[in-house]
Amino acid sequence: MKQLFNLTFLLLLTINCASAQNEVNAPYSRFGLGELTANYMPALSAMGSVSQGVYNPLVVNYNNPASYVFGYRQRFIMQTGLGHTTNRMQTQAASQTTNYTNLSHFTIGFPVAKWWGASVGILPYSDVAYSFNDSWEDPAASLFFEGSGGLSRFYIGHALKPHKSLSVGANLNYLFGSLNTIRKVVFEDDFYLHGRHTDQIIVSGFYYDFGAMFKTQVSDWTLSASATLDNGGNVSAKKTALSETFRFNNLIEIVEDTFSYSQEDGSVVLPSGFATGFSVSNDQWLIAADYTTKNWSEFTSFGDSDNLDNSSRYAFGLEFTPDRKAINKYFKMVRYRLGAYTANTYLNLRGQHLQEKVFSFGFGLPMKRSGALLNLSAELGQRGTTEENLIQDTFARFKIGLVLSDIWFIKRKYD
Repeated sequence: MKQLFNLTFLLLLTINCASAQNEVNAPYSRFGLGELTANYMPALSAMGSVSQGVYNPLVVNYNNPASYVFGYRQRFIMQTGLGHTTNRMQTQAASQTTNYTNLSHFTIGFPVAKWWGASVGILPYSDVAYSFNDSWEDPAASLFFEGSGGLSRFYIGHALKPHKSLSVGANLNYLFGSLNTIRKVVFEDDFYLHGRHTDQIIVSGFYYDFGAMFKTQVSDWTLSASATLDNGGNVSAKKTALSETFRFNNLIEIVEDTFSYSQEDGSVVLPSGFATGFSVSNDQWLIAADYTTKNWSEFTSFGDSDNLDNSSRYAFGLEFTPDRKAINKYFKMVRYRLGAYTANTYLNLRGQHLQEKVFSFGFGLPMKRSGALLNLSAELGQRGTTEENLIQDTFARFKIGLVLSDIWFIKRKYD
């Protein structure tokens, strides 16, 4: 056990060092709650980010809480990981490359009884990171837009198995964090005072999601079908607005006057969502497919909707393991994964409904000495278009995940 926790500590230390070197500029994080995080374990990201019909004793699948009951009966599972994204954003006139590294997940799954499983964890939900400028009607002034912050999700989930072929589960999610935006008017003539308006929205509230999974055996194959429902709903928030005038002292902004300050309590309305999927598996193969939709037209933040569209996603993935029991032939125990998905995002800008297309692959590498499993995934994709002066985002996402397990409650026996 000590060795497992040492591995986790080393991974977290690596994450902290990498995060200090991030250079991020994601213009599309200006909308909604920011750039939504692709919250899928590396094992699932490598399979096209399928999740609905997938159950695996070595994967805490928080995307479908009904799966928690399928963990090993006397073992708990701890998962953590690192995610890195390289983006190349381009318009018809320019391009920019950025890099971002962060903690992708930290979750624990454990059995409570034969018919009862549970999980707890913390995950990133969204990130806001953009900085760009635009011209104004007055040629002697420029507009600057900046955004920072993000949201995180802490969850506690339980799953019950009322029948050998049926499980149901639910997650209680706590969403928290801050979203910060700054707008500036800067005049070329230093005789004029520049203007700056800052908004900060602090989010802290609960929402729920539910899942159900049906599983049956047909010959040597196990068939699984499932569905999940995200209730959306209101999440409490507090908004602070501050308007100031300032001057530049070299590159430092010196505030001259504050002419507006306000605070208000309100809410963020999250979108409801529905997903369904299936999987078929045997000792060597796992084949799965998903469909997901979210009603982003329901979204508002203090009454502002951002005119978002409903989103949808189709995903397909497979995993192949030549021989899980081939202890002396390592590469036969490796899990080989492949997948793809296509999505209509919630962004509809200048008549262009932005789409996202991704191809993925990865490996599950058993670690003999520690009994852990190292999952690696790579996703190569593209979102958006350069038409209508929009931004096309070509990206590569890489994830590394460590799965640790150990004995849970065992009654001691004495001779």
